Amino acid sequence: MAYGTIKVNPDSPDAYSVELTDGEVLQIGRRPASGGIKKLILPYPEVSGQHAEIRCAEDGWTIMDKNSTNGTKENGKQCEPGREYALRHGDQILIAQYELRIFPPQTEFYSEDEESDEDVQDRTQYSIKFMNATILVGDIKKFTTLMERYASEPGIVMSAAQNIFDSLNDEINKNYGQLEKIAGDAIMAYWAAGDNTQEGARLPAFQACHTALRLRELIVKLGKDKKYWPFEGHPLNLDIALATGPVAAGSLGHSAGNPSVLGDTANLVFRLEKLIGDDRPGDIVVDGSTFTLSNDRCNFEFLGSFNIKGKTKPVDVYRLISTKS
Repeated sequence: MAYGTIKVNPDSPDAYSVELTDGEVLQIGRRPASGGIKKLILPYPEVSGQHAEIRCAEDGWTIMDKNSTNGTKENGKQCEPGREYALRHGDQILIAQYELRIFPPQTEFYSEDEESDEDVQDRTQYSIKFMNATILVGDIKKFTTLMERYASEPGIVMSAAQNIFDSLNDEINKNYGQLEKIAGDAIMAYWAAGDNTQEGARLPAFQACHTALRLRELIVKLGKDKKYWPFEGHPLNLDIALATGPVAAGSLGHSAGNPSVLGDTANLVFRLEKLIGDDRPGDIVVDGSTFTLSNDRCNFEFLGSFNIKGKTKPVDVYRLISTKS
C-alpha cells in the first residue's frame, strides 16, 4: 500500500498532516457529506459545505472542485468545477485561507518480467512508521451485562452499539481524528503529531481532549434517544482514556484498512480506561503527557499516581473536566 500526505497550512504553527493511501477519496469542506469517505474539515465561512475532493488512484492523485462558491486554486490557477486536475509532488492547493501542500506516494515502475518473488514478499510484509500521537479509547460501560441481559437477541445490542460508534466516528472525523478500530464495545482513534517536537504534539493532544468532551456530550444525547439506545434501565455511558507518546503505525501489504497503532502508548491507554470505576461512569482520564500538552487549554483534576502494568514508574493520571474557553 502506497502512502501519501497532505500538509495543511504547512508553514503555520498549527500545521498538521493527513495521511492517505491508494484507493481513498478525501472529501474537503466545511461540512462534508456523511458516510465512510475520509473527510478534511476546514471550518471557515468561505469554505463550501462540500468544497472539493481528492482521489487517490494508483496511477496518480487528482483534485476536483465540487462547484464551490469561492473556488479552488491549484498552484495559483483557478480550477474549473467538475474537472479533475492531476496532482504532483509539492503542488499547492488554496481553499479560502487554507493552504494544502500535496505529497503523493512516489511511484515505482516495473514490468511483470522484472517483478521477483522478493518484490512480492516485500509488498506483503508490515509497513511500519513511527510517530508521536495522542490515542483515544472509549468503552461502553457494563456492555457485558447488557449482552447477558439480551443473550437470546445479541443482534439488538450489537446493532445499537454499531449505530453509536458510527455517530462517534463522525464526530472524531470532524475533529481531525483518525479511527483506528471498533472492537465490540470499544472504539479507538488517534491524532498524529506534525513532528516529533513537544510543540508539534500540542495541537493533536488538544484536539483529542476537545473531541473526548464532544463525545461525552454526544453520548448523553444518544442515550436519551430510543432509536439509538432502546435499553430502559441500562444507561448509556462511555468511559474514555487518552494517552500521548510514540507509537508504531503498521499496515499489511495491500490491506485497505487503517494502520494498526501499536506500542507502549497504545497499551497504556487501554489500562488507563480500566481505572475508571463504576462510581464515575462516563469519566475521561488522561496520562501526564496529555495533561502537560493541554493544560493551558483544558481544565483537569489530578487523580493521583498509579502503578500500571508494564510501566516501571507510577503514572500520573488526571480527569479531563472541560476546555478553558
